[in-house]
Formats: sequence, structure tokens, C-alpha cells
Amino acid sequence: MIKQKMPEEELRKEIRSFLDKRKVLVLCTCSNNIPRATPMDFYTEKDNFNIYVGPAPGRKIKNMEENPNISIGIYTPMSEGKIQGMQITASGKERLIFLKERDNGFEKAQKIVRGKRKLILKIIPEKIELLDYDFIKNGYSRLQILEL
Repeated sequence: MIKQKMPEEELRKEIRSFLDKRKVLVLCTCSNNIPRATPMDFYTEKDNFNIYVGPAPGRKIKNMEENPNISIGIYTPMSEGKIQGMQITASGKERLIFLKERDNGFEKAQKIVRGKRKLILKIIPEKIELLDYDFIKNGYSRLQILEL
């Protein structure tokens, strides 16, 4: 098995390319040992890997307020003939920033997210894991990890 780590600059380009081609993520939260997975549209900034979603009120928001440890899954549908997936981890309230109108940063976030939102969640990743079996063709491990 190949265990070669991809150079960070190349990995950052692969992550950016993967994120730019996708529009839906699955946000995973948990409260009282009960997990919840919510599909949502998402947006990113071009100069970093911050993720923006416009969550409707509900269980996922309550879960994040009680337990600010989340995981995000993004994948390539099998119909595309590739095995690719990304997992993003963010832990702590300083990485899960809820923005409301008149909050500092809301207007910037509103320009990134399509459609008028009352609440925008900015997620600052701490770890991004990108799985792509095509990496093996270039001598790299199929799983690459970027710690932020």
C-alpha cells in the first residue's frame, strides 16, 4: 500500500478543486448521543476553506449550541465513476460562528451565500480529509489530510 503524503501546496489545490465542483454537504451534529445528518447547500471563500451555510432553525442549530463539534461529509456520486469524498472537522464555538443581520461579518457572508438569509453559519475547518483513489496513480496515498 502506498503511504506517500502529497505536498501541502498540491493538496490545497486538490481540496479547492473538489470544493469548487460541489454544492451540497452533509452536516453532522450530535446531542445527548443522538446524531443528526443534514444535507445543505454550501458556499466557500476563494482564499481559504471556510464554509458558509444558511441553516433554517431546527435541531441542528440546537445540537451545535449544546455540542460544538461537527463533521461535514461531501462526496462525488458513484454515477461519476470515481471514489472521492471529503470529511471536514470543526470543534469549538470559535470555529462555528453564527452570524445574524447587523453582526460584524454578516454582510461579507451574505455576499458569499446565495439568497437572502437571516442566519448564516461560518464554519472554520480544523482538519480536512480528502479521499481520492486517483491519487494512487501519482504515487500518493488515497487519503490525504490537511490540518489547519
